[in-house]
Amino acid sequence: MDLFEAIRSQRAIRRYTDEPVPMDLIHRILAFAVRAPSGGNQQPWSFIVITDPSLKARISVFYRRSWDEVYGPPERAATLSRQVFSSASGLAENMAEAPVLIMACIKHDGAPSSLGRGASIYPAVQNLMLAARGLGLGTALTTLHKRYESEIKNLLDIPDNVETAALIPVGYPASPEHFGGSRRRPVLELTYLEQWGKLVN
Repeated sequence: MDLFEAIRSQRAIRRYTDEPVPMDLIHRILAFAVRAPSGGNQQPWSFIVITDPSLKARISVFYRRSWDEVYGPPERAATLSRQVFSSASGLAENMAEAPVLIMACIKHDGAPSSLGRGASIYPAVQNLMLAARGLGLGTALTTLHKRYESEIKNLLDIPDNVETAALIPVGYPASPEHFGGSRRRPVLELTYLEQWGKLVN
């Protein structure tokens, strides 16, 4: 697939068929993930590929609990469009049904988690998701599991000096999911020239 078409048509896919995802495709998307840049080229990432149904089920309990805590209150649910709420709540209810879960992790030196740390893992996550798109696989970048970071780390035997950065379900899109068509605000409404607030003409 053309790179620009993959970028244009990528979107969060949260419903999956039960068709298994071949492990060689998972290896391929991870091989593209690690082509990403990282601070000082330290490449501090690790990825846990989770296919065991019992593990997926236990992770999904934490994810669903987080979803209910964040989006259960009506005033919080109202922050999402009806379409996004329906799709995202469906994922929260059925995370364990995704054929594959990938936990993207980053090693650290013990300093508090920060946006700067994310700069050395999220480019790899985006590469992973674009590679998946090129292979016809749907993904969604999720972080709600982090409300139960210590429990998740204990479950997966993740060391103290490693932080989970994203939980990425992977699978073939199920109806009514589809690639492309996601709405975005026009670039010229979001881009300033030289100074904040000075729109590009």
